[in-house]
Parts: sequence; structure tokens; C-alpha cells
Amino acid sequence: VEEAVAAAKELNGDEVVIKSQILAGGRGLGTFTNGFQGGVHVIKKTQTEEYAKKMIGQTLVTKQSGPEGKPVNMVLMAEKMDLVNEMYFAILLDRAFGGPVVIACAEGGTSIEDLAEKFPEKIKKVPIDIVEGMTDQQAKDIVSALEITGNKDDAVTQVKALYGVFRSSDCTMVEINPLAEDSSGLLISADAKLGFDDNTAFRQKDVFAQRDHSQEDPRDVAAEKWDLNYIGLDGSIGGM
Repeated sequence: VEEAVAAAKELNGDEVVIKSQILAGGRGLGTFTNGFQGGVHVIKKTQTEEYAKKMIGQTLVTKQSGPEGKPVNMVLMAEKMDLVNEMYFAILLDRAFGGPVVIACAEGGTSIEDLAEKFPEKIKKVPIDIVEGMTDQQAKDIVSALEITGNKDDAVTQVKALYGVFRSSDCTMVEINPLAEDSSGLLISADAKLGFDDNTAFRQKDVFAQRDHSQEDPRDVAAEKWDLNYIGLDGSIGGM
């Protein structure tokens, strides 16, 4: 809590954003098991201690965490951004295509799953050839689908750079939600979630050194030590 208060003082402005750091999406709409609502809040700097105490050491339950939730061992203090246009951008591995696929939507923020279900036509999907990489034309098509209003060339460069992160870091997912423009037209990766291929731990040592086993099922962690694949199941098995 004390570190959160100190970090908030270093940020510009009277307001800051406090974000629960868990390995699950949907934090903003989540609920703590202590009854506190929301894992992401825009607050006044003077409220940092109050909010940090309600979040750190607690368990946050979201749509993606499962009913047991995830422990909030730390929070991220971030500068409040002046965002005027929020979009959704992701690069995922697609089994059907056999490679990475970019997903872009001009409407970002929370509940992208609900938007995709109700308005699938708003979602742009661009398969990327893993050998050729992302072409300039594909990047331009993605920028067009995002309906970016600022500098299009800069946006193309940023989209290609995000694909570069996906490729060079052996990611299985790079999700930017929101990818947003501020009032000056600057394109910002305002929030991100990344997944990495476990099979590449030998060459991504810096990434895997940051692994937080408290966010994982302890049975999976124990099984991994013995190079086993473990799948936990609910329910019970009865005999006849």
C-alpha cells in the first residue's frame, strides 16, 4: 500500500488509475470477494491508500478468472490519460488458419466479447502469413478498420511494431484494449494483455522469469515440475 501511494505521487495530474494486476481479463467489471466492486478505478491521488487497501491482498473475480477468482498481490499505478477514441486490437494464434490472425474493431473498452456476439460485422479479421509477416497493405487495412482519425502512417508503424512484439517474443496473444487516441490524435496502447508460448521458455528467459505462480492452479504448477500435463475437473465420479 505504501508503495502504491509513493508511485501515485510520481505521476502527473491530480487523478491516477489504480489497476489490479491479475492474469485474467474483465478486471474493471470484476468484484472482489470482500464485496468491493471493480478491479480498475480512476481516483484522486489522495484516495490511493484507501483503494489500495481494498484491493491488495484480496481476491478478484471476473468473467475470465473463474468463480474462484485470482489473488491481487500487486496493483499498477498509471497516469490518467485523456482518451477520446477507444478501439480494440489483438493478435491471436488461430488453429483453423494455422497462424496468427489480427482482430480489429473500431469500438474498444470493456466487454469486447459481448460486442462480437451482438455485432460480429464490426469485427475485422486479418490472417497473417507467418513466413511473409504483416504486409504494409494489411497494416493499412487494419488501420482503416480501426477508423483511426490521427496520423495514418504513424498508426501503420505502430500496428506493425505490435506484430513485431508478437513474433519476437513468441506470443500466443497480444491484446490491446483499448488501443486509443488522445485529444491530440496520438495513438496509445493504453492497456495490454500478452500470452507466451510455454515451449519457448528456453529462449524467452527474461519473460518467463517474471512468471507469477500464485496466479495459476497449484496443481498445474506441481505437475509442470515433473513435465506432466494436468487437467483439473469439477464434479465427482460414482460407481454402479
